[in-house]
Amino acid sequence: MVVTVTGAYGPSLGSYEQIVNEAARAFTVGGVDTRGLMIRQVWGARVLQGGRELPDCEANERWTFTLFPGEGLTEGLAESGTVLKGKVRFRLGKADRGIGSARAAPAIAV
Repeated sequence: MVVTVTGAYGPSLGSYEQIVNEAARAFTVGGVDTRGLMIRQVWGARVLQGGRELPDCEANERWTFTLFPGEGLTEGLAESGTVLKGKVRFRLGKADRGIGSARAAPAIAV
């Protein structure tokens, strides 16, 4: 079982590079570095269990997307997920893009 953030918006923690390069203590909960589970599978579970408040959906007051720093880069690009026009979409973007709409979903296995 995994515990993660819920709701329409995960925390804004910076760009993929900022998250990956930050000291582990900034992301450690109960002795576990939460970045390892910042992956699309956990984000997908948030979407499936989100009910009326889907994370990262254009229907929310603010549109956001969630970064997956637990997955590593793909050809130098950061992976992210969002919900646009009722469909789950995975995208690739600049790893140093630290805009406010970039979110994260810290998680730990329990």
